[in-house]
Amino acid sequence: MSDENYRQKESSGDVLTILRALLADPDEFISGSWLAEQLEISRPAIHGKLEKLREQGFEFEAIRNKGYRLTKEPDILHPDLLRYYADQADIDFDLLYFPVIDSTNSEAERQLASGRKGPFSILSSCQNKGRGRLGRVWHSVSADNLYLTVAFEPNIPPQQLQHFTLWAGIHICRALQNLVPNTALKIKWPNDLHCDGRKFAGMLTEAKVDADSIRSILFGIGLNVNSNPSKYPRDIQKTATSLYAISGDELPLNRVAAKVAAATHAAYQACIIDQSSEDLAEAWAPLSSLSGKTVTALVNGKELTGIANGIDETGALLLQSLDGRIHRIRAGDVTLKK
Repeated sequence: MSDENYRQKESSGDVLTILRALLADPDEFISGSWLAEQLEISRPAIHGKLEKLREQGFEFEAIRNKGYRLTKEPDILHPDLLRYYADQADIDFDLLYFPVIDSTNSEAERQLASGRKGPFSILSSCQNKGRGRLGRVWHSVSADNLYLTVAFEPNIPPQQLQHFTLWAGIHICRALQNLVPNTALKIKWPNDLHCDGRKFAGMLTEAKVDADSIRSILFGIGLNVNSNPSKYPRDIQKTATSLYAISGDELPLNRVAAKVAAATHAAYQACIIDQSSEDLAEAWAPLSSLSGKTVTALVNGKELTGIANGIDETGALLLQSLDGRIHRIRAGDVTLKK
């Protein structure tokens, strides 16, 4: 992607200071004079910066002799808000924002090829060539949603990260559950997030492997956050949903993005640093959307139908066929039997 199309904005120190003050206690008014003193600029300059923020989707309440109070964040991704919430989540790597992109995974590949060191994250409000697992196209043109990739350069044996996608799903599902506490979020093996049988996120992990180590690994996720499922393409309206549809409330998109990036990094660290702190099968069990249900697995062009019984310690899906045999599905496409 050419430099003129790359529109990631470095967080402005002044703007970030203003946002930190306003977001630290959203119910309190912040004095314009205090902000001017902190930034060592004039009151009119503070007013000018706030007006620019209004143009970007922020809304403020202003009362004479009291100051300013933030009443609304932008509905779309915003570089300074991303940095604020990244700091809140203790993220110490770069979050690079592109308003429009072909694919966040593809841009992460280009960034690595140009010399940027991992970890870092690519985020976008719109992908025009989003891709999913097994070569599928991921519908990703809504700025109400999140399209994110986190890139790592582990240089470790492949087996150490063989469960990374499963752990990432677990960590992300747990993080998002805190935002929608009244409805259970689930994971459909191996890489989809579901709620009430409908998909609201898909994950895609791609790796470059040398003879004995993983050189780079890209974890991408497309997450339906605040979009309205009634406006999805007709062919997915009955199978897809969003966190907005689940909860009934719009969620702060930039905070969701930081939570997802932090959860992905936590899953990566867990795989590398402490693989024994939690049992994979036990962590997966309460989040599985398939357990106890009749499913059909397509493996090497052949269909196998049975009852899903969770996963084993290797991450394989356990499928009990009609004759009582337990099959371990290590790769393939799985659908609920209707």
